Amino acid sequence: MHRRPLHRAAALASAALFLMAGSAMADSLTADGDATTTTVDGNRNFGIVAPGAELTADVRFVLVCVGLQHVDAGQSVPLHWSGVSIVPAGGSIVSVGDATLDPPPAGWAADGLGCPDPVPATDSGIQSHVVLRAPTSAGTHTFSITWDRSVSPAGSNDLSAFGRTPTSVSFTMTVPNNTAPVLTVPASFSAEGDTTGGWTADWSGVTATDAEDDPDPTPTCSPGVGTVLPLGVTNVTCSVTDSGNLTATGGFSVTVVDTTRPTLVGLPSDQSLTTADPGGAVATWSDPTATDIVDAAPTVACVPASGTTFAIGSTTVDCAATDRSGNTATGSFTITVDQQVAEHTASAIWLEPVAGSGSTFVANRGRTIPVKVRLFVDGVERTSGDAVLSVAPCGGDVIARSPMAWSGGRWTVSIDTSRLSAACWTVAASIDGTVAGAFTLELRGDPAAAPAGKAATADRSAKPSSPTASIFRSPKGKARGR
Repeated sequence: MHRRPLHRAAALASAALFLMAGSAMADSLTADGDATTTTVDGNRNFGIVAPGAELTADVRFVLVCVGLQHVDAGQSVPLHWSGVSIVPAGGSIVSVGDATLDPPPAGWAADGLGCPDPVPATDSGIQSHVVLRAPTSAGTHTFSITWDRSVSPAGSNDLSAFGRTPTSVSFTMTVPNNTAPVLTVPASFSAEGDTTGGWTADWSGVTATDAEDDPDPTPTCSPGVGTVLPLGVTNVTCSVTDSGNLTATGGFSVTVVDTTRPTLVGLPSDQSLTTADPGGAVATWSDPTATDIVDAAPTVACVPASGTTFAIGSTTVDCAATDRSGNTATGSFTITVDQQVAEHTASAIWLEPVAGSGSTFVANRGRTIPVKVRLFVDGVERTSGDAVLSVAPCGGDVIARSPMAWSGGRWTVSIDTSRLSAACWTVAASIDGTVAGAFTLELRGDPAAAPAGKAATADRSAKPSSPTASIFRSPKGKARGR
């Protein structure tokens, strides 16, 4: 408590005490029942209170210089409830706290000396906290409390430091002839979150009735309707006070839950990638976002994450949004990685008697034509691999094919034209499935001398399906089928 100048009313009261002190001629120590005002209130009126209401007051103490006997410089004044009191029937003194008044200020009169002008006073120190229980019967009631006083440390003439007037205070209150209102509250309940942070309080069933009041008093609750209650349990306290200042209280609890999943927004579309890297390709995307009724910022994650290297084939990316309550929404998309097949360029160098790719070789039907060719892939000559020579009618499908043998620095096989009709034929050489070159073979002679047949089967192990399938001969003259 801060030291403050005594109000004029307090000074006048002190002068009156001095006049009444008579032969006491010692300092006055007065109790102030209302520490919130500057006046010294020896009696405090609480006004209308409810039956049995608990009332509190902080009592301060004012020391005024009077007469010739005084509290010594440096002495504080401890105060204790003496137990002397007046308590109305049905009421009680719950507690009276101890107090201590600070030593008097500089310039305080010493024993045997009169007080200076203006008369000094002090009220700085610890106050006494008083708790009272009002009677339950109607009427006006008064409590009176008296404190014992002493000084510390011991000094001279300590027993004569205070005048005969006791340090006491009275408290007055009026208990009305009234009945308390009746408060009705709802049972505790649960509510699903409906806004960011929780649930907007909205309930009914908080009502009050009163036998004397018309209309009935209106109850209030804390937190009130419209307040956002957080997730979890919130205790709501309600009260209602009637015109006679009687109050009824009650309460209930609201458990706010969040069981609604968030919503994923902007889930990426499926992606298709092509790469020459057998290890796969890197895929990137913008992760989706999420909205949620209660959680303003749900967490969103995708597995695998954007920027991951995805293997050849199809991989499912799973995305999930989770709110603070553990509710989860999921979605997925697919990353497909295709391996780019390297394109190879094949070429052929035809040797005698063929002039070269794109040329036309004219021969009489029945002649055996030796085919000799060098094959290249991406400019590199191939001496091994699947080298094949095929024959097809010009503009038609292949009717026969045969593997070629590598010998003498070239690929070789012979064509027995006696098995072909006199017509236009396309002869092509390929290596590992890629055509390297072709020439046109024109056979002259009797077209009906040899029947045109169907293409032999592509399976090397199969037998020729027609006579034309045996048109190939090895370099030594042995026929070869394909």
